[in-house]
Amino acid sequence: MSKKLVQSKEFAPMFNRIIEICDSKKYSVSNLLDQCATSRSAINAWKKGNISAGTTAEIAKALNVSIEYLITGQEKSSPTIELNADEQELLEYFSKLSDKSKGKIIERAAVLAELEAPAELVVEEETEEQETIFIEFATLKASAGTGEQLTDDPERDFIEVVKNDVTIQAKFAIQIHGDSMEPEYKNGDIVLVKTQPQIEVGQTGIFTINDLGYIKKLGKDRLISLNQDYDDIYFKEGQEIRCKGLVIGTLEEDDFV
Repeated sequence: MSKKLVQSKEFAPMFNRIIEICDSKKYSVSNLLDQCATSRSAINAWKKGNISAGTTAEIAKALNVSIEYLITGQEKSSPTIELNADEQELLEYFSKLSDKSKGKIIERAAVLAELEAPAELVVEEETEEQETIFIEFATLKASAGTGEQLTDDPERDFIEVVKNDVTIQAKFAIQIHGDSMEPEYKNGDIVLVKTQPQIEVGQTGIFTINDLGYIKKLGKDRLISLNQDYDDIYFKEGQEIRCKGLVIGTLEEDDFV
């Protein structure tokens, strides 16, 4: 691989810090998006650093952290540190600003501090940057056995995966529980699902029967298990049977970012 020279950055990306804070506080990124963004596509903008000062203040409030920590990863300076006259004057002005204005000041100060810091040249390998996307990930599981509760899931999260011809088609991803679809789908596999109300006979999909979820191959009058140790599930009168979508692939280790 070729080599290139890059400047090291003093401040960690704010997007990564948001994810770390969410993880530590067990706060759903989905909830954060609903509270602070106009659309779920905003997360791609956040990842690139496109976060306004107003949104930064909203995120800090939602996560119960200071704006300073969200932007720089550092808490406010200790009040015991001696300040010179100029620093004290700046601090007095800063304390009178709104959270939105404080966010603007801190963002600008972070940029200026980085520009004035001595450039540290490091050598790193030049790799081809892969484009990624975020896919909704159901916290509930689909059974490859006797059925798992699979109603509408309000706690869906997001997983970041490499963008390709398969992942771009997926509406959501869901983890498999059980071994009735082995060898094709194993316990713990995460499969990609393309939402559609029905699939063709012989295709594999995610189904619910009376709110119990399954990953199965569709037969004319049944749901079929690939593992011969399991019986097929025959359709019965009075059952509420729904197709959640077509299984279009399985996520492999290289698909995750």
